[in-house]
Amino acid sequence: MSRRALLLILIASGTLIVAAFVGVVLATSGSSDEELVVYSARSHYGEEQPFEDFADRAGTDLRVRGGSASELYERLKSEGDDTPADVLITVDAANLWRAKQAGLLEPLTSRRLESAVPADLRDPDGTWFGLTLRARTIMRSTERVGPRQVTTYEGLGDPRWRGRVCLRSGTSEYNVSFVADRLAKDGRAATERMLRRWMANDPEILGSDTDVLQAIADGDCDVGLANHYYLERELEEEPGFPVAPVWADQRGRGTHVNFSGLGVVRGSDRAADARALIEFLVQPRQQRVFAANNHEFSVRGAPGFKRDPIDVDGAGSRLDDALRLMDEVGWD
Repeated sequence: MSRRALLLILIASGTLIVAAFVGVVLATSGSSDEELVVYSARSHYGEEQPFEDFADRAGTDLRVRGGSASELYERLKSEGDDTPADVLITVDAANLWRAKQAGLLEPLTSRRLESAVPADLRDPDGTWFGLTLRARTIMRSTERVGPRQVTTYEGLGDPRWRGRVCLRSGTSEYNVSFVADRLAKDGRAATERMLRRWMANDPEILGSDTDVLQAIADGDCDVGLANHYYLERELEEEPGFPVAPVWADQRGRGTHVNFSGLGVVRGSDRAADARALIEFLVQPRQQRVFAANNHEFSVRGAPGFKRDPIDVDGAGSRLDDALRLMDEVGWD
């Protein structure tokens, strides 16, 4: 059997842009009607080996179209029944919630998926399943802050950190999801109290998690909040990078965990193949590859710390409330 095609197309600003990447195009059968089409918001898009392995194993053309989570969501909505997509892979549980609410995903029943993905990382209606985990936790300077000096999210509001906290912009979907999850679990009063204490410490607001980590390393601040894999990327490039994670709230609910996930696009003409792909991607070997590529955690095992998974329905329904609250407290 000849090897099949794995093509990468970036979706940006509403326009399909073909991008040539070495090693991405394997081969082609020349029959686009037989393609299984994946819309993926993961940063690696089609470069990850499991997609190539599935294309070879299934003997089908596999086309991966990449873009940001919001771009892919809007594209699916605008394409409606005419979408070529069969599978949606997106980051942040809020985007899975939006896709489900908008009727973009097709429920499926699969014992393989139910046994592979923990119940708290999959939709009870079967519209989406977790693919990889990411923790949003406290980051500290290894040169100026001891490992026990700040161990809870509330601790970022301790007056000792006044002028020494760095945060990503309040418009970041990771931060909005974090706050929405706190609203769902702790309520408005407790969440507002925590955020106002953070803001009272006059945090430096930066454009990205990478900026937060670099500011800590440069001494511009001592502590911050970031997704763990951004730090792992820095450490891969510079093993001595002077920042370390603190797995927050280990004596409480645990560290806030979000995830990327996937589901079958409603109306897919190749729903059976889409289901087979999803079942393939959550198996142990593929999970190890996905986790290693982006320094994430597998959905199949414990990450090594007590985790507090996001309340997808509760947080999803409170996203607008989270944005309003963050604006009220001055988290720009």
